[in-house]
Amino acid sequence: MAVAEKIRSEEKAQETQIFEELDKGIDDMEAGRVIDHKEAMRILKERVNQYAMYL
Repeated sequence: MAVAEKIRSEEKAQETQIFEELDKGIDDMEAGRVIDHKEAMRILKERVNQYAMYL
């Protein structure tokens, strides 16, 4: 497989994963499984800090 084709294949897989996660989020919103913005930002910051220690 040519390098360009391999890169495009990897990009397509990443795009597919992103869209699957977005679909899951939309399903959660439609089902009423939501949290407020402040709580979401707290969770995100916590996870970023958790993974930053591995860098």
